Amino acid sequence: MRTRRRFRAAAVALPLLLAVAGCESGAERTDGPRGEAPTATATATATATASPSRLPVFEMPPRRQPAAAGEALADIGTARFTQTVTYRTSGGSAVERTVGVLDWGKEAARAERTRRVPAGFSASVADDLDFTPGRTERHEYAVEGNEIAYRQESGVWLRYAASDPKEFADAAGGVLGLAGDAAPWGGTLAEVLKVSSAVDSEVLPGGGRRYRTHVDDLTARSALPPAVAGHAEGRGPAQTVVVELDRRGRLVRAEADFGKLLAHLHDEGTLRRLTGLRVELALTGHGAPVTALVPATQRSETARTVLTAMTGVKPGACASTDTGLGHTGLVRVVPCGGADLRVFAQQRIDETVRNADPEGVGDQLAVDRCRADFRTVPAAWKAGARPADTFWTTGHERISFVFTGPDAHARGDFTCYVRLR
Repeated sequence: MRTRRRFRAAAVALPLLLAVAGCESGAERTDGPRGEAPTATATATATATASPSRLPVFEMPPRRQPAAAGEALADIGTARFTQTVTYRTSGGSAVERTVGVLDWGKEAARAERTRRVPAGFSASVADDLDFTPGRTERHEYAVEGNEIAYRQESGVWLRYAASDPKEFADAAGGVLGLAGDAAPWGGTLAEVLKVSSAVDSEVLPGGGRRYRTHVDDLTARSALPPAVAGHAEGRGPAQTVVVELDRRGRLVRAEADFGKLLAHLHDEGTLRRLTGLRVELALTGHGAPVTALVPATQRSETARTVLTAMTGVKPGACASTDTGLGHTGLVRVVPCGGADLRVFAQQRIDETVRNADPEGVGDQLAVDRCRADFRTVPAAWKAGARPADTFWTTGHERISFVFTGPDAHARGDFTCYVRLR
């Protein structure tokens, strides 16, 4: 049997010397193409005209003008947006493009995200970023205040809310994080403008202006894809973001080359095969009316009532990962005929570690115990595994230290499963 460990660790400061790390490990993914989600209908009305109002951005000192444009974003009312993230490796570039509409007045957005990963894309980077080489994925979302809706392959919207019970909301954080601060849709370069500082500027044809701004490392991470931001735990170099405003002081474009950040991560031994990362944001149709974000006639269901924590799936049961989360923390238990995965064991780790660096001990114990179970479980539970004779392990390691002595405790709940497609 084969396994490939994929650990995503995140240090969290907690009282009494308690450290927490996250782990997801498994074999290289070779999932086949899945049915593509319907094309997003979030478009702006073509006959509408942009607002003629001029924002007071250019009354500020040039150094402060990009930040002023960030503070005035809500004043434009609505806009169409496109964000493009390009991940470059020696084996080709993956492109993740998100298109949609923003409505600041309703604190709402609708977006369709398409990710295309070439077959030659680096397997190690794909493992780190949860990509599948040779696969194209399309997902559709809607934001309404602090509620996020994800359109499942069935066409039914799955709704998440920040008001859900804390444990569930924490597990759904990857989706709830799609609600932004600077704009209704989060994770874009719009999030960094308010704290940017221009180092130079130029006037563009038509009266707009272009700036080269500096953004500190911590702020820049708010515009990084979550899978990359999770690796950027240390203090890195300031990032350069190029910002363009139109003649009315409205944001029309922003772009950033995160090469400096990658160099910093490479020095720390992380994502070394990811050779380039570029993020671009474009806003158009400022002030134009937008269509209904989630038409009332479309069906929806509450995520917390239909999803189950992966650690709660019984061995032998199957589940769907069509949740919009991008991870297996929460899944939907379904018949095995059209499932994405099948659980064959659950593991609880509770071990004392002495005279050694404890980080990763719980993760490795989980992998070893899953491997032992994989050899003995019913053949039907691992039939159809992709890749063949391969299992995956997912869970969270928690490391706690005592005040005296070298002892530490590794604890965590882990799930052993096979991919079915």
